[in-house]
Amino acid sequence: MLTCVAFVLSVNLAELPSLAAEVETEARALSAHTDITPALLSGLADFSADAERLSAGLRQAGVEQDLPCIFSGIAEDARERAAELRAADTGAEREAAFANLRVLLDDAALIAPMAAGAAADMAERR
Repeated sequence: MLTCVAFVLSVNLAELPSLAAEVETEARALSAHTDITPALLSGLADFSADAERLSAGLRQAGVEQDLPCIFSGIAEDARERAAELRAADTGAEREAAFANLRVLLDDAALIAPMAAGAAADMAERR
């Protein structure tokens, strides 16, 4: 089972910059949502999966900075934010859930280019 998970998460070094750019693009697009919709929740699931793949790829590439841990945390936080949105029953709960989500997405959009740069640096060294 772990082999299957590792294969699914596997990203080669050359793909990491484009995956980081995809994570950034997804974060920016998701932050524009203002309503809890199936599209938003599905987008968050995709974003979480991509952030986890980025984390695994950075780790596999030997990036020693904190970036693999950061993107693993972003993936986990995205799942938590989706659960928070699904559980939001009142206007205040929805506002708080969206505020928490936007903080996460803003951080991801800012940090993703660093991951692309770290991957490019690793590729140059090899």
